[in-house]
Amino acid sequence: MKKARSIKKPGVNIDMTPLVDVIMLLLTFFMLVATFKVESTEAIDVKLPESVVTDTTKLPEKDIMTLTLTKSGDVFLDVDNYKVKEKVFGDPFGVGLFHPDSTSKSEYETTGGNVGGKPFKRKVTILNRAQFEKALVDLRVALKNETNGKSDFRIVLKGDMDTDYGIVEDLMDIFKTTKNTRFALVTDVKSDSKE
Repeated sequence: MKKARSIKKPGVNIDMTPLVDVIMLLLTFFMLVATFKVESTEAIDVKLPESVVTDTTKLPEKDIMTLTLTKSGDVFLDVDNYKVKEKVFGDPFGVGLFHPDSTSKSEYETTGGNVGGKPFKRKVTILNRAQFEKALVDLRVALKNETNGKSDFRIVLKGDMDTDYGIVEDLMDIFKTTKNTRFALVTDVKSDSKE
């Protein structure tokens, strides 16, 4: 009896080396192109008002002065340039705090944040109206000196939706006094619920 010989079929082999190369190239591409959302360093919780988007002007990536208005009427003054902030507030991570009612005592002595998963404290400098106006001017002058007059702060106003309009009116009056006539209001985009 003859033994049945099994016929060897050629196996299907896929060379994985080029596939791994392609995957690594795609991974590298997406890592280089992607912009990561930075975790907010703000410890000040504000509920932004909603609006229909009419202006899609992008804010610059640097030289931003942020004024945050809380529900209680506190106005936090912060800039993204650490050198300028240190010249004006004496601390590279410090923020200014102004309340239109100068007799009001804020609950903030320091604000916190979370950078790289590590908590940190920021010194809060409490300012009266004259000091607040001076800080607005000094921050702009310090940045112009730092950049030889080539740059100026873009003012961004982030206000809680429950903030009293009188505080916003006081802030606009301060802007007029300090000749800060250009600023942007930050809002959440209103979602269209047409179903």
